Amino acid sequence: MKVLILHNILWAHYKSLVFDALNEISQKSEDFELLVVQTARTERSRISMGNTSSTEVRYPYKLIGEGVLEDVSLKQRILGMLSAIREFKPDVVNITGYYDLAFWVVLFYCKLHRIKLVLSNESTAVDHIRNGLKEKIKSIFVRQFDGFFNFGSLSAQYMLSLGAQSNQLLVEKNCVDNATIRTIYDDAKLQAEQTKQNQQLKKYNLIFVGRLISFKNLSFLIKAFGLAKSKLSNEWGLIILGDGEEKAKLENLTKEQNVEDINFFPGVGWQEVPRYLALADVLVLPSYSEPWGLVVNEAMACAMPVIVSENCGCAADIVKDGINGFTFNPYDINHFEEILIAVMNDITKLEKMGKESERIIAEYTPQKVAEEMYNGFCKCTSLSYYQDK
Repeated sequence: MKVLILHNILWAHYKSLVFDALNEISQKSEDFELLVVQTARTERSRISMGNTSSTEVRYPYKLIGEGVLEDVSLKQRILGMLSAIREFKPDVVNITGYYDLAFWVVLFYCKLHRIKLVLSNESTAVDHIRNGLKEKIKSIFVRQFDGFFNFGSLSAQYMLSLGAQSNQLLVEKNCVDNATIRTIYDDAKLQAEQTKQNQQLKKYNLIFVGRLISFKNLSFLIKAFGLAKSKLSNEWGLIILGDGEEKAKLENLTKEQNVEDINFFPGVGWQEVPRYLALADVLVLPSYSEPWGLVVNEAMACAMPVIVSENCGCAADIVKDGINGFTFNPYDINHFEEILIAVMNDITKLEKMGKESERIIAEYTPQKVAEEMYNGFCKCTSLSYYQDK
């Protein structure tokens, strides 16, 4: 079985870990060969974070363009993808999305040559306003595939609504590098109290990690935190880690609302995030829209409770209300405030909830996702699978 994966950029750390794990499976199997075709080395928004060295990539790959994703033309993408397919002669092609017109050309080519197709889907029904005509066009695209890799059950439900069959849903997980994140976190935790004193942080802290942009719903978080603080006499603060177009607006809102103990820190690479998680006690992700929310995985790998908007793709799968955290309606500030007060008013439950987070997220690793992907590819190429469709 020869599998070709079409992906956007080489600079994608967590995806690379899954591809590495897939490659390890291929090296142990005599009938599995893998090739990943990347459109470009990186994208413009990631240039400041540095590029992945080719020596760090352990899976077999081919680059269509050496520069940034935005500079690779549609013609280059189409010719590069089709050339790779003709040369590699895959049994299965994994397309990672439907946003690129080049993927539509690949779909037509694969259908013409009877090559099996798997779609990787990150979208959910609630992560964008859905237009009727666009949804009909997507439905035509989706119905051409033999299998689907989804980032969670909400993502899977969206594919079903567009015409996928339940027996075509092959993967419903998303993952980070749990082990490495936990190692960095544990190391930072040893110095956390001293760091909090140096940074003038509170004894206990909520933390948000991500881009400071509108759909992250951070004004909502700041207002709710202020309301909760006004009703409690406690030692809690809020850390906001990230950069983005709304940073100045959010800093001004904090002053206007007279909300104390909010600390803004600039964005950092994934390796540094666990060091900031070590300064906090509970992760909060209040987004209006989020295909998954990998920072929730990161926090759970560090044995932290999580408070996550129900519009985040991960909420339905890895956040268990009252067990390892809470979910909430990102438009209902009163309910959110109640959750914050409950958490901030009873720190005795946090350790137990954190252990539950750690237990739950143990099933979401690159190795487990890669195994499910491999099994999915095998299912797509088996005769019984197509007879059962």
